[in-house]
Amino acid sequence: MADEEAPMMDEMMMEDKPEDMMEEKMMEEEEEEEKDELQKKLDDGAYACCCCLCECSNVKTKDLSCCCIFPIKCGVLLIGIIILAITLFVFLEIFYQLLNDDIHWWYVLTGVVLAATLVIASAFVIVFFTEDDATSRGKLFTACLLVIIGVALEATWAACYFVFLYKKDSVTTGNDGVGFIKATRKQEVVITLYIATCICALFAYFICVINQYVDALKEPEEEMMMEEMMMEEKMMEEKKDEMMMEEAPAEMME
Repeated sequence: MADEEAPMMDEMMMEDKPEDMMEEKMMEEEEEEEKDELQKKLDDGAYACCCCLCECSNVKTKDLSCCCIFPIKCGVLLIGIIILAITLFVFLEIFYQLLNDDIHWWYVLTGVVLAATLVIASAFVIVFFTEDDATSRGKLFTACLLVIIGVALEATWAACYFVFLYKKDSVTTGNDGVGFIKATRKQEVVITLYIATCICALFAYFICVINQYVDALKEPEEEMMMEEMMMEEKMMEEKKDEMMMEEAPAEMME
């Protein structure tokens, strides 16, 4: 019996070996595919960060950076976040002035109207976050310009108000619940203009970063020309087909 069972065991092992070999081959092929895909991503501009793979760059943008630290795509996303944060900060600062009984209500109303440019800029940022394409990148450039305009208008309005229209010597904001912030009119104006100048200078640099990002991802002019030529040829063919369809019934009538 033992002699009969031994050949049977050998046959079963021989039958199992091809299946094991197939599984090993499949695993090796999957590992090779993963390695090839990883190498392709690395060649396209991705880089290893700790145990993760950061795909913030591609072939067109891998040589560009923001603030000499971040990949340019991360820098552009950071610019969008800063725009949203500035919009929120400006509106909070404007409405916080309502706690001051010495400040006129129309100062806050005018500030809200001037801050509408920041709301539009934030809307453009949200469009960019939704989809990164040529149109949304152009709107992000416009958003930076609107931030500069909005912050400059807010600072100019605050300076004019506290210099010419505000009657008291000191500016006290707050109440017993949240506390008080006290400053002279000169301090209020200087701090406001200083912060606005820093923000405008920062966004002037951000405009340069966004221009680099837009130019790097811009389609080559030759490809655009080829696409336009293809579109024109299609339109010409469609017109010819329409003319032939119109001439055919006339010939049949004759």
